[in-house]
Amino acid sequence: MAETLEQRCERLREPILQLAALSLGSAVSPKDIDETLAAARRVQQILDDDTSGIAPGGYLDWVPTGRRVISDMVAALERGDRAESYRLFTDKTDGFYRLGLGCAGFPGW
Repeated sequence: MAETLEQRCERLREPILQLAALSLGSAVSPKDIDETLAAARRVQQILDDDTSGIAPGGYLDWVPTGRRVISDMVAALERGDRAESYRLFTDKTDGFYRLGLGCAGFPGW
């Protein structure tokens, strides 16, 4: 059964909240980098899931960008570049705020 946008946003809500908190923390403290990397990989797995059942709109428009951004975040964290990972997450053009726009109106978004 194909996933709807609401289901996808529900699956992403907790991992994104965790990634947001950890990204901020790891930007200033190296102790959180392993947890941040694990959270980023969880988000990456969900973003890589099939989108064929999701209706066109803001989420689908952003997914290719989101996949690139999370991949770049994982790479930055793997090389220890916490600041770059945080910059990518919060980027005003391509960052995860666009996911929030795509999931707007669903519980927790």
